[in-house]
Amino acid sequence: MESFGKVEEFAETLVSGLDRSWQRPAGVAAKLISCKSSNGFYNIEYTLQKPGESCRHIFSKIGMANNGYYNRLFTVTGQFMEEETDKYSSSVQKTVSSFKFT
Repeated sequence: MESFGKVEEFAETLVSGLDRSWQRPAGVAAKLISCKSSNGFYNIEYTLQKPGESCRHIFSKIGMANNGYYNRLFTVTGQFMEEETDKYSSSVQKTVSSFKFT
């Protein structure tokens, strides 16, 4: 994964590429919450909010594996609406973080 840069750089590029809050009229607002690298995976937590809609909280886990011929990029993403944080945060985070290569 280091070929994509450090986890902080990768996460910032990903989230800033989604952010359109600077447009007029304003578009989707994206905010990076946290990121870390662990066991060859990048774990990224961020929010997205379209104008007039509830905020979506997103957990993504990104990893690369080789099938003998090609490198393959795998992404697992889970999301929930911000107002349902108490109900879904723990289970979504556990589900996304459980992804691994076998």
